[in-house]
Amino acid sequence: MSLTRSDAIVELGKRLVAELSTDEDLLASWMAHDIAEKIAATETAKGKAKTAAETACAKAILMLWEYRESLPRRFRPFRELEPALRTLASLDIDRKESLYFPNHLRAAEDIEPDEPARTWLSLAIGLDHTARILIAFSLREAAATAATNAIPWVTLAQEAGIQEDVEEPLIRFVLDPDERIDSESYLAINKIKDKLAKLEEFMRLATVIADELRVRLSVLDDVENEPI
Repeated sequence: MSLTRSDAIVELGKRLVAELSTDEDLLASWMAHDIAEKIAATETAKGKAKTAAETACAKAILMLWEYRESLPRRFRPFRELEPALRTLASLDIDRKESLYFPNHLRAAEDIEPDEPARTWLSLAIGLDHTARILIAFSLREAAATAATNAIPWVTLAQEAGIQEDVEEPLIRFVLDPDERIDSESYLAINKIKDKLAKLEEFMRLATVIADELRVRLSVLDDVENEPI
């Protein structure tokens, strides 16, 4: 059940207090105590005093949330997800252009190469697309549990009217129901089939490259072993 904005802010504050109260860190204990006192004041004050208490409480909670990345790592709400979030943000795999050597691949698509060159350029572009599939799948699997644990934080932040942060779109990426391997939706099934086809083509192309490298290595070995 969704909460009103003020109730969501208080619940967010209570979750932060619970996190900050799990350690003997002096600063964390002080922040937890301060927020807890402000929450208690909203529950006991009356009339204008209650309004003032609610305003002060909401301000303190929202400020702490805004600066959550400055907290020691063990207190940060998305700490379990941070490695995957940093990796995903640095890769930017949702962008439309090529993941690797975008300028070169874009230029290659605009020319008319001869047949041998066209084969290798198609291979390069295909490998770029496949790399996205492999990276995305690996990140989703690595971050799935942490992202699930982060959902209550994201939900409360949304209901509290907090502007979307970097974690939210990345968590949505990880938990996209049409990308999960256990999803039964029509879209998910077709996506899986498409990715499987690309991966199978990738394996075929990788074999082609491996065979070519073996031929070149064999030639080099023969040259090296020729009597002087």
